[in-house]
Amino acid sequence: MSFRRYHSLLLALMSLMLLSGAAAHADTLDEVKRHGDIRCGVFPDDPGRSAIDQNGNWQGFYVDFCRATAAAVFGDPDRVQYVEVDATTRFTTLQQRQTDVVMYSTTWTLERENRYQVAFPAIYLFDGQGIMVRGSSDIQQLADLKGKTVCVTENTSTHQNLVDVLARHKIEARIQFSNGDSFFRGHCDAYSADRMNLATNRANRADNPDEYRILPDNLSREPIGPMVRNDDPRWERVIRAVVHGLILADEKRITQANVDSMREHSKDPEVLNLLGVSGDFGRQLGLSKDWAYQMLTRVGNYAEIYQRHYGPGTPINVEPGLNQPWSRGGLLFSPLFR
Repeated sequence: MSFRRYHSLLLALMSLMLLSGAAAHADTLDEVKRHGDIRCGVFPDDPGRSAIDQNGNWQGFYVDFCRATAAAVFGDPDRVQYVEVDATTRFTTLQQRQTDVVMYSTTWTLERENRYQVAFPAIYLFDGQGIMVRGSSDIQQLADLKGKTVCVTENTSTHQNLVDVLARHKIEARIQFSNGDSFFRGHCDAYSADRMNLATNRANRADNPDEYRILPDNLSREPIGPMVRNDDPRWERVIRAVVHGLILADEKRITQANVDSMREHSKDPEVLNLLGVSGDFGRQLGLSKDWAYQMLTRVGNYAEIYQRHYGPGTPINVEPGLNQPWSRGGLLFSPLFR
């Protein structure tokens, strides 16, 4: 064998070994099943989004998506290892394989996908950036921020959005890196964050929530979604299926209370495919046939999750608005389960 041929063969074998090693390393679903739980990144926050309750249990909108994933994979929503993350470590914990998925109020941007090598499998909340002020404030609209101090969280897309909006409208305001607590203590005149975050902070951190209002101005569009590493398309499909399964169940009005009846009596092909009566989606995903049935019986559909933590009657008290199925005037929709 010539040296050139030997060298080419050696390079081919090394490339094959590297590809095989990378594929094995990247198979998150197998790794998750091996260690027996989902390592889910969540932010230790206020009740409604993700927080530990008085009994020591994690609760909240984002937490329920962790629980739904565990129910889909294991048939048990409690098989979650919660990993606390913040505005910076939500990315690095994925890169360092300390988390399998991050459920956080993270806006899907192309820059983040490329810079941090992450993927956003789906959108689970449509939001927009807003401004909160005191009810007694003379700030009635965006232009009134001239000469005022606006608090915003550092290392977020919210900060850059605020800079861009103020520059575009030629509003000279002072930006202060701080969170909602500083605003409620009177250290700034206004506070900017995603509107759902503002409503959550107002409900949980203000001494009297009625003394604060959110301006009608919408500064941006904020498609919020879970994050995974971008090196594992199968795991990305699993997380996408979980989110879209919850959304489709909402559209088809499958709830915790009626899921058994729907599985037994529905004639809708998508319902039957979703609930594992027909079709082969579970095997294609690497999950059990009844993966969606498991998460719906234990966690509920999208609307039930939303209402439980954010909806009318809760302290946060925000109408779903865009976060409803397309068939009811919202933006939520899933691919066809066919």
